[in-house]
Amino acid sequence: MNYLAVEIRTVTATFRNPEFQNFHKTLHLPPPTTLVGLAGAALGKSPKAAQEWFERDDWQLGISGISEGYAKDLWKYNNKWDKENGWESSVLLREILFDNRFFAIFGSPTESKILTLKEAFWEPKYALTLGSSDSLVKVVSAEIVGKPATSRELSNCLTPGNVLSNVLENVFNWDDFSIYSTSEPIAYDLPTRFKYESDYGVRRVMRRKTFSFIGNPMQLNFEVPGIWLKNQFIPIFSLHGDDRSTIEEGT
Repeated sequence: MNYLAVEIRTVTATFRNPEFQNFHKTLHLPPPTTLVGLAGAALGKSPKAAQEWFERDDWQLGISGISEGYAKDLWKYNNKWDKENGWESSVLLREILFDNRFFAIFGSPTESKILTLKEAFWEPKYALTLGSSDSLVKVVSAEIVGKPATSRELSNCLTPGNVLSNVLENVFNWDDFSIYSTSEPIAYDLPTRFKYESDYGVRRVMRRKTFSFIGNPMQLNFEVPGIWLKNQFIPIFSLHGDDRSTIEEGT
């Protein structure tokens, strides 16, 4: 397996939690489909073409990072055209992350694809954004990294599965652990594949997979595979592996 690590910075970013509609609550890290879209933009591919490109190999992804703060913003947008009255607009509330630093991992068994992706991030075909068209991305570095390792200590990262449930399942291993819970869910069922009507058209969720968003440090009672980068451990996960959960919508 070959791995590419990409460090990116953004002034703003927003990743809408798919469970919220009128209120666009943001996830704290880019979800898997956002990473695919980011790489696709660098390669000059449409969202549909980017998804197809990643499906040709058994890709692994990873994401870690921090934001210095967040705010809530009123967003006015046009949602319907009426011949007599023109555009009808709506207003919704959305959360925005500020001063963001993210580390993304892309792993592929095909070395040439990793080298192509590395070159694309240094010379992207399309403008790179995270979550909205005005959240421009600056690529700080893109480098080939070494082999994966394992760790039980996680922080500021996305990891596959429901971490709290997995820890409780392994509690009788008698290994030490330190976890926390919050008023908000840690685990979410996030989309990993869409069905597109056209390259840039309407899309529907075709597959989901459970992921946990880890903020403050946790010590688990089981090992997680990942990549060490600048003293930060970044868990890696298969994008379309056999362990995926599947939800078909509108097929």
